[in-house]
Amino acid sequence: MGLILAGGGYAPGLQTVEVLESLKNANKVYVDTYTMPGARWLLDLARSYASGSVVAAERKVLEEGSSSIAREALDSNVVVLVPGDPLIATTHATLIAEAARAGATIRLLPGVSGVCAAKSLSLLHYYRFGRTITVPGPWRGVKAYSVVEAIYGNICVGLHTMLLLDVEEGGAGQLGPGEAVSILLSHEAELSMEAGYEPFLGRLPLLVVSAGPNGSHFISIHEKMIAAEKLEHTEGRIYSLVVPAELHESEEWALREVYGFEGYDKTVYRSAERVCGLLRFSARGVSIQV
Repeated sequence: MGLILAGGGYAPGLQTVEVLESLKNANKVYVDTYTMPGARWLLDLARSYASGSVVAAERKVLEEGSSSIAREALDSNVVVLVPGDPLIATTHATLIAEAARAGATIRLLPGVSGVCAAKSLSLLHYYRFGRTITVPGPWRGVKAYSVVEAIYGNICVGLHTMLLLDVEEGGAGQLGPGEAVSILLSHEAELSMEAGYEPFLGRLPLLVVSAGPNGSHFISIHEKMIAAEKLEHTEGRIYSLVVPAELHESEEWALREVYGFEGYDKTVYRSAERVCGLLRFSARGVSIQV
């Protein structure tokens, strides 16, 4: 008896033996249906392996109902199946805390995270990635200047930035890569006008990483971010963006040999020095001093 928080990976075929065995032995399986767009395949996988009942769980079920799920795990085997890794990107730590409070046995089965896979596929040094950020979709009704400031903060200390693209409520769809770039550049233009510096994100290189439902990967590298503004979202594929800091020579060599990257304007990073001087770093994040 107990609660198992299981990572389902980001595509079919990426599930561990432990995860599949946990589904077979579960009395009840809750499938997170809102973290990843187009994750219907995960629900189908749970139904094909689980011997008990399977529940398509939206955000309200897993977050507001976490204490109820924890109590269920006291006298039955309950699995919460999450796309990717259950504690990366969308954090289900509340479920673990609630289960611990209730006295239930807890197991964590990590999964193949799309965030980690995208960083690896970029061929950039993994430990040179700074804070990972989500670009909010227009349906949120906010202007996330903090996203631009966070990219600046990473660049100013020589770190790459992984940008996740927002998912609509219920996992119906995802912010398109071109639209995300347009949002970033428009926010930067407003910030630069207010703070009195020259915007430069549009001149930085950009990596667009995409994964399909069958596990196929696609990476396109743009010498200038502004060239990616017209990229369209292909139905069924999941996208993320990588904004590199100034590349190490081994990173540049790998991108050239594997992906045909032809180089970039390194002087653009000198343009960031003015912005770096305006940044204020704090425990709450990075902000521009005006």
